[in-house]
Amino acid sequence: DNDDEVRDRAAVYLKLLNKQEEESKTPQVLRGKNISLSGLEQSLREYLATPMMETFDIATVPEKELAPVVNMAKSKDTSGPAALDELTLKSDFEETLSSIPEFADLGPLYKSCEPMDLVEKETEYTITCIKHIFGSHIVFQFNMTNTIEEQVLEDVSVQVDLAEAEDYQEVCTIPATKLPYGVVAQTYVLFSYPEGTMPFGRMVASLNFVVKEIDPSTGDEEEEGFEDEYPLEDIYLSPQDFIHATKISNFRNKWEELDPETEIADEYGIGVRDSLQDAVEAVVETLGLAACEGTEAVPPNARSHVCLLHGKAVGGMEALARVNFGIDRNMEVAIKLTVRAANADMSEALHAIVAEG
Repeated sequence: DNDDEVRDRAAVYLKLLNKQEEESKTPQVLRGKNISLSGLEQSLREYLATPMMETFDIATVPEKELAPVVNMAKSKDTSGPAALDELTLKSDFEETLSSIPEFADLGPLYKSCEPMDLVEKETEYTITCIKHIFGSHIVFQFNMTNTIEEQVLEDVSVQVDLAEAEDYQEVCTIPATKLPYGVVAQTYVLFSYPEGTMPFGRMVASLNFVVKEIDPSTGDEEEEGFEDEYPLEDIYLSPQDFIHATKISNFRNKWEELDPETEIADEYGIGVRDSLQDAVEAVVETLGLAACEGTEAVPPNARSHVCLLHGKAVGGMEALARVNFGIDRNMEVAIKLTVRAANADMSEALHAIVAEG
């Protein structure tokens, strides 16, 4: 290449390998630091813009992103490549979270929910939230990007109001030390909840931080900053967050295995739909369960349909649902939802998902 980049990299790593530092495979310049590659690039760019009278200080580089920021909006199918991607993603999250001391004793990660946007697009900050579900705890991971070039944020955290989520207790918050322009960083909030439950909750959230202005002529940040906060969208928790959509091959046998005393049935109107297929897809997504035995597909011109659903919650608790659909000439859809689960509370929780809309 014209810049001799490959040669330079090879020379650096050859020199490091020749030192035969068996205690670590990490290059010495990076050892002991969770280096953010994007942060390193930004810091080097800023350094090159200075007279470079002093040696570059690696301590100025922000810590790396503590978890992968990945688009989880994948197919709900629980088999094939999408399922493999989900397993890989879960493994990545589990490894990252377990490396944080505050989360080391939470047990196995059961589920990581899809990222949810907490701000509108093209605003000052980009904030998404990923909910990580454990046996009796939830970790909120907030991925943050500062889009204001003239500012750097410090001591960045998310404050959460639990007034409408009384079943949850805040355990701790892990703030992001620094959020420079264009760098992704994370802050975390850990909550506990009663084991064996799937509680609803609405949490009012705000981003709290210290703002320091950047001098555009020198690129230096001001020594003194000021505290500020930025309102975020509300965060909702529902039983759907605690359930993994899993398919089974013999729905009837599994249905008969569950206690009939847990069965709850009710009817709901779900409004006008473009088609019965559209209604089936909406209900499956809302419940967060997996359609079994091919019942996700509605025959052409059908006016009624039965969909069989299955899922597992934290602790291996199973839930099955039989959903009877009907559509009238005005395209109004009504359903009858019948649920059997590991216990009656779980059955009620699934009905509450539909009732809450």
